[in-house]
Amino acid sequence: MGVVEDVKKPKRYRWGCDPDILTLDILINGYCKAKRVDEGMRLFRKMSLRRVVADTVTYKTLVQGFCQSGKINAAKELFQEMVSEGAHPDIMTYGILLDGLCDNGEVEEALGILDKMHKSKTELDIGIYNIIIHGMCNASKVDDAWDLFCSLPLRGVKPNVKTYTVMISGLCKKGSLSEAGMLFRKMGEDGIVPNDCTYNTLIRAHLRGGGDLATSAKLIEEMKSCGFSSDASTVKMVMDMLSSGELDKSFLNMLSGPFGAKSSLLD
Repeated sequence: MGVVEDVKKPKRYRWGCDPDILTLDILINGYCKAKRVDEGMRLFRKMSLRRVVADTVTYKTLVQGFCQSGKINAAKELFQEMVSEGAHPDIMTYGILLDGLCDNGEVEEALGILDKMHKSKTELDIGIYNIIIHGMCNASKVDDAWDLFCSLPLRGVKPNVKTYTVMISGLCKKGSLSEAGMLFRKMGEDGIVPNDCTYNTLIRAHLRGGGDLATSAKLIEEMKSCGFSSDASTVKMVMDMLSSGELDKSFLNMLSGPFGAKSSLLD
């Protein structure tokens, strides 16, 4: 915090010369990390008085700061200013803005930006598509997310473990467990190894609403054999189901125990 506090007096005599863009980028980043993005923005506005030209890093840092503070309109305005000032956004800046839009329920605007990126032939990585697919699933646009997911190979982009996990999660939220299971199997066929998040997502989906407990148990065993463990959300769900009598203690033993500590559901 000391560095951030020290920026209150950025006088020429303090450093022997006016701070350059690298120094100011570091200070603005400090403000944003300290959740004081408005103060970072004030320093940004003072930069022009010092004849310091903002770069992509400056704008990216502030756009992220505003998004993380829930000030999405300020983030959008600054992004537009960035474009108009000729500081070309890089793929990371686009990702930050798209993520902020999706997190704040502005999925349609995020899709509009994605469409412009497609039309301008911007080379997109899988990270951008992961953000959009996740945002669409959270906005109950699972079918549209599925269409985008299926179009990735045609766009020359290969889905990664996060892409599959996000899409599986969206299908589970929709209640399409059969489709989620098929995608999980296709994931393996495509050579993508599931991670702990993939397994926990499927386990919770099969547990939810007193669903297929035997499938959940098998997934837990498979997850443990891969060296993964249940996350806090899965443990909480199991504890709640134990309290309500929907599960017996052997299920908890299997969940928390070593690989091979099976539930009676696997017999």
